[in-house]
Amino acid sequence: MNLKSSVISVFSFFVTFIGFAQADFDFKELLPEKFNKENIIEEEDYNVWGTNILKGKDGKYHAIYSRWLKSRGHLGWVTHSEIAHAVSDNLTGPYKFKNLVLPPRGKKYWDGDCTHNPHVLEHNGKYYLYHMGNKGSGFWDKTADSVMPKYTDKEWWINRNNQRVGLAVADDLNGEWQRFDKPLIDVTGDRMMTSTPTISKRTDGKFLLAYKYVEPNEKFKNGKVVHVTSLSNSPMGPFVDTGVPFITHPTASFAIDDHLEWVYNGNYYCIAKDSRGAWSDYPNGSTMLFEGDDLGLKWKPAKNFLVLKAGEIKWTDGTTTKTARTADMPKFYMENGIPKALIIAILPKDSEISYSLVIPLKTPKPSTDVFPYQVTEYSKERKLSAALNRSFNQYPSHVNAENELYSQFKYTKLTGFDYNDGDATITRRDPSKIIKENGKYYVWYTKRDTKTPPVGARNAHLATDKIPSTDWDLAEIWYATSKDGFHWEEQRVAVKRPPYPTPGWRAVATPDVLKFKGKYYIYYQAFTEASGKRGDYCPVSVAFSDSPDGPWTHVNKAVIPTGAKGEWDQFAIQAPTPLVHNGKIYVYYKAAFNRPGTVWSGIGLAIADDPLGPFKKHELNPVQNSGHEICFFPWKEGLASMTIRDGSEHFTIQYAKDWVNFEIMSITEMMPIGPNAYIPDAFLDNKNGRGITWGIGHFINFKGKNSDKWHSELYRFDCDLSLDVDDPEMKHHNNRWNPEDYFRWGLSEKQIERIQEENNKTDSKN
Repeated sequence: MNLKSSVISVFSFFVTFIGFAQADFDFKELLPEKFNKENIIEEEDYNVWGTNILKGKDGKYHAIYSRWLKSRGHLGWVTHSEIAHAVSDNLTGPYKFKNLVLPPRGKKYWDGDCTHNPHVLEHNGKYYLYHMGNKGSGFWDKTADSVMPKYTDKEWWINRNNQRVGLAVADDLNGEWQRFDKPLIDVTGDRMMTSTPTISKRTDGKFLLAYKYVEPNEKFKNGKVVHVTSLSNSPMGPFVDTGVPFITHPTASFAIDDHLEWVYNGNYYCIAKDSRGAWSDYPNGSTMLFEGDDLGLKWKPAKNFLVLKAGEIKWTDGTTTKTARTADMPKFYMENGIPKALIIAILPKDSEISYSLVIPLKTPKPSTDVFPYQVTEYSKERKLSAALNRSFNQYPSHVNAENELYSQFKYTKLTGFDYNDGDATITRRDPSKIIKENGKYYVWYTKRDTKTPPVGARNAHLATDKIPSTDWDLAEIWYATSKDGFHWEEQRVAVKRPPYPTPGWRAVATPDVLKFKGKYYIYYQAFTEASGKRGDYCPVSVAFSDSPDGPWTHVNKAVIPTGAKGEWDQFAIQAPTPLVHNGKIYVYYKAAFNRPGTVWSGIGLAIADDPLGPFKKHELNPVQNSGHEICFFPWKEGLASMTIRDGSEHFTIQYAKDWVNFEIMSITEMMPIGPNAYIPDAFLDNKNGRGITWGIGHFINFKGKNSDKWHSELYRFDCDLSLDVDDPEMKHHNNRWNPEDYFRWGLSEKQIERIQEENNKTDSKN
């Protein structure tokens, strides 16, 4: 069956100068042959219509839809509709009513009586609900619920002509929706009403809002319906009409109805109802496919025009439902920009009762042999370069915004700590994991409080029992508590330096905490000489307590000793990080090796059945090839890490499903220095790690106003490396730094001399 000849002539001139979407796209191929009644969304007492489905931040599926009493009949949508919310654990249902989203709110509001035809857009973690709203004269308030409005009712047309396009906004689909006192799209000029909004985000980042209005027309008693588009840089508007007709027809008063636009492979498509049979010889009310350009401004009927023929629905149980139109008010459930389900409203023929149906969709296959514009599940089913192979088969997602193990980082100064005006006699650094006990957060850290600043590692021979060599020499382990993670109250020393010659007598530093079987353990670097005399040599020791507030008892020995002569970790075991896995204690640590050649920092692993040892080092050590500071946290069944500074894989976030063999999951920037994190499930050993959202680190290059010495201070960082948080701001990339941040890393005098010499050589040859 073909397009009507009048339609062909109207649109034929577009083809010569407009680039449309792929010509052979056939929406019918995405649909199942028969539909499943188990996927129906309905309510016992209410008609259901125009259902949107979105996956919420809680991982559940949320339906936002119109409903009105069945006793009011189908035409009650104009007078008695309200927008409701239902929830399901599964895309196809069953859905359970939860609450009203936009209930009636009184005659003083433009949408006081009726809200209808929702269209919900998620953007940057917020939800935007576009809808129709209206109010009547008050006539319907005095009628019984059994009264069905009719086209012949004058009052029905009052509500109809009071329709306006509105907007409500929410931070969460389970939360409150902010409504506005004025419509988003009001009437202007001789427009009688505005209604049925749909919105999409274009490839240029702008938002295209399509809607309809009615204008007086002597040929049509109740006015002519016109569909238009408008643009805004923000989903909040303001929207400005493009001045370009959306989809028009030369003879029809109602060119299309119940339209839905989306972008696929960089170009626009629209499915819409041919409610008057103007476009083709298919039955009136059939759903058709239109093709647009990349901006959604120029449209024509698609080559494969028919989507759903009106007249009947065939079910998987062998039955058939007769319909007048088949697919009313279509909406998509989208994943990563791809429609994964079509949701339609169904009004059986000669019935006043409607319901919605979820129809799972196949993903369209690209028609090009060249790599396609839009990435889908089929994009990797071709020969790939090494780079694209990593994108599809190594990283969790091919784009940072959708990668749960990618984040940027935000930084905040902590309050509550005194640094003696920055004279370098007080330093705090190397924070432990943050744990929450007794209703407050705890953190342990290295603290040095000496009468003089450090003399420096190169002058370690000048260090005494009062004069430190380095920032952490002569340090002890202190702790602080906080109610909010921003303001901290320092309590007291937790782990003191033990007496000579116990490991740690010179300094105890770089602590991390473990909670295991009701007891608390603090692992730390145990120095027996001033740092810098031979290097930064130390083993790991531990103290334990029955309470996070102490007292703490030293074990008075090294629990993770340095390696044997010639082994990679023979001189130092640093930054111990304890976790619980498979009922055992896993301690990750850092060691620097390869001197006097270029120093290489790697990460090792030691495992024990008991927190006090004995620990056995893993046969594959080092298990990471990079990282000066380390921060590990359970992630799903495995372990993730922030790999920071030093090494060929620095500034990466990595993951090891087996807790040993790490793979790069993302590459990021401006990672926290000396970090540790609040990890609620660090010791749960439940194979369901949820990730992190904040922690504490240290910066080592603070300098007071009247001091030429550096000291370290603690700070807070925030991120989104969590399965339970969705913070698009943290996924932003391509940050632009101040040019001065680049220029301060200018050429050295030696480099300038080299360049000048090279220039002179070039000049002499010429």
